[in-house]
Amino acid sequence: MDRTSQFEIQLSNRTGAVFSGRPFFEQKGSFMAKKIIRLSRTKEQKQANRERNERANRTILSRTLILMVLCGVIAFVPLIGTLYNLMITQHDYYNEKAIKNQTRSTNLTAARGVIYDANMNVLASSSTVETVFIDPNEIAEQMKKPENSNLLDQIARGLGEILDVEPSFVYEQAADKQYRYKVISRKISEELADEVRAFISENKITGVYLETDLKRYYPNSSLAAQALGFVSSDNNGSEGLEAYYNEELSGTAGKVVTSKGNYGSEMPYTYEKYYDASDGCSLVTTIDATVQAYVEKNLQNAIDKYDIKNGAFCIVMDVNTGEIKAMATLGSYDPNNYLEIYDDAAAALLENERDAALSLPEASDAYKAAIEQYKQDVASARMAQWRNRCVSDGYEPGSTFKLITLASAIDSGAVTLNDSFYCGGQEKFSGREQILNCWKSAGHGAQSTAQALGNSCNIAFGHIGLRMGGDIFYDYLKAFGIMEKTGVDLPGEASGLFYERKYLNNPAQYGTSYLITSSFGQSFRITPMQLVRSVAAIVNGGYVLEPYIVSEVLDADGNTVERNEKTVLRQVISQQTSETMRSLMEQVVTEGTASAAKTPGYRVGGKTGTSEKLDEYDEDGNQVKDKIVSFIGVAPIDDPKYVVLVALDTPAYSQDSEKYTLHGMYISGGLMAAPTVRDIFLDILPYLGVEPDYDSEDIRGINFTVPDVIGMDESEAAALLAEKTITTPNALKIPNGTAIQ
Repeated sequence: MDRTSQFEIQLSNRTGAVFSGRPFFEQKGSFMAKKIIRLSRTKEQKQANRERNERANRTILSRTLILMVLCGVIAFVPLIGTLYNLMITQHDYYNEKAIKNQTRSTNLTAARGVIYDANMNVLASSSTVETVFIDPNEIAEQMKKPENSNLLDQIARGLGEILDVEPSFVYEQAADKQYRYKVISRKISEELADEVRAFISENKITGVYLETDLKRYYPNSSLAAQALGFVSSDNNGSEGLEAYYNEELSGTAGKVVTSKGNYGSEMPYTYEKYYDASDGCSLVTTIDATVQAYVEKNLQNAIDKYDIKNGAFCIVMDVNTGEIKAMATLGSYDPNNYLEIYDDAAAALLENERDAALSLPEASDAYKAAIEQYKQDVASARMAQWRNRCVSDGYEPGSTFKLITLASAIDSGAVTLNDSFYCGGQEKFSGREQILNCWKSAGHGAQSTAQALGNSCNIAFGHIGLRMGGDIFYDYLKAFGIMEKTGVDLPGEASGLFYERKYLNNPAQYGTSYLITSSFGQSFRITPMQLVRSVAAIVNGGYVLEPYIVSEVLDADGNTVERNEKTVLRQVISQQTSETMRSLMEQVVTEGTASAAKTPGYRVGGKTGTSEKLDEYDEDGNQVKDKIVSFIGVAPIDDPKYVVLVALDTPAYSQDSEKYTLHGMYISGGLMAAPTVRDIFLDILPYLGVEPDYDSEDIRGINFTVPDVIGMDESEAAALLAEKTITTPNALKIPNGTAIQ
């Protein structure tokens, strides 16, 4: 087959056209040939165009996809940031909100630790009570249902009757609908709690709940009230040991978490989880309840006997360890009802003030001001009875401070026992404008160092202070701890108020008055605790101790987790000086101004004090004439064990003279505070195991309890009586072996 025939066959096969035997280009001529060539080029162009278009479409699609991705990323960046913030950064916040919306939490109060005395007698403990509260939000939601429209009225009437609260108070608490917890009554008894439960159950009440709580009880009422403090309604310690050791006593509260519905209603059996409470630690104090009771009894006797206007305070401390055996401030209060005013006179004044305020027009400014003043006065009266004056209040120690002055002078060598001082009743000292008067206007004449202390002579002690000089005196006072807190484990301790060194050691600029008056305990303030610690150092060999009132902290299982023991801070005077001072202090009692402190069966040493309130003024701006009379005693002085400070604030004086009481008694520490300390010693020393040693003079008029020897034979009875230093009279003839009847 020739090439033309082949061409025809190919065209016929491709186009389906019927051609003659001649070639196609021969039938149509050259034009058709050209056309065929043109058609061939158009196909190639279309193919190329298609490829170009496909490439363009792919490019556009790619760009579109890229733009969409970019737009998507840009659009989602804030969303991703928001999600990150919600899910990561603020996860805890929203998780907590979700839990609050879905669950109800009921607190389980931890049992507060017990406070014991030194003999493990309970001074403070807690018992389980319950608190009634409402859920205003839940009540409001429930009242949207027609059948519960009077729910709040029912709750107000029912709780008002059971808990003795005004229905208006319940309405007021329920008005805060954004809250889920509003207390109606705290710390109710078990009987009342059962009545509330019955009311809820019988009436199908929702929105009223009870939670377990604790109430603090003080079984001895006002005993050691200021030292113990009290627990407020929110179970936090306030004042005293309750406040100082609040963290140890409180423990860790637990809770019960349950699920709740859309309207805050309970969903029982769905979810419930308990977190157990950890009970607080207990305290074992150094206070002896019996010693404390004796102290408070004798203080009250003194207040009544001497017509004391502003109460009294007392500290009993072991001079060798720093343990506080008793600490009292009278007038006192009952921590079981700590908001009540226990001073009858103050309570009456407040009641009159309240009545006067309520008589004013309620909307007037005068009414508002009077009510506000009344509230402030009530708060002040409460603070006054809660205040522990033994550690929180500074006072002018007066002549009791002469013990510190003399111990410093003897130890420094500025004064010896052989020195002599003359007192003519008054004296004009160089560098001091005022004439210094002695309490004895006639003067003491020539007197030894021991006699100067026994006579409590201000003029002699002015000279003793000058002999020491300001620097030496200041250094000793600082070493005694007069410029610092004692560190006793009680809240609110003050550090006293004393002069700067320059006022004592620079007489050319400041004169000698500061040094002279300081030497006999006037014109500055220290706390009773500072004075007691200093005198303990004087008699115990010179060792300044850190006083403490809690000996042990026990965990819930009774194990000791913390122990306080004797802490010696420094030695301020020598053992020899201490021995000398003990002898001089005993002479104050046997021969000086404190003869009323003589205690049959015991050797006692100490110092009296009578101080004025130089920086206090009455409502007319005049300086008050009030005095604080005091005595600080140590027994047995030959083997010191206990120091006792008693201070009586403001004995009532006559209109004729502030020096005498209404009954003509001279107002002084020697006549009022010294016999009070004597009576305390007579009570506490035998109890504390300090055996009396009676001499022939002491034995007269002494009431003595003879041991029970009935049923014993003579040898047994004699042995027992010998232990008590009692001998059987010769006239007593009992056959050996015969039982005594």
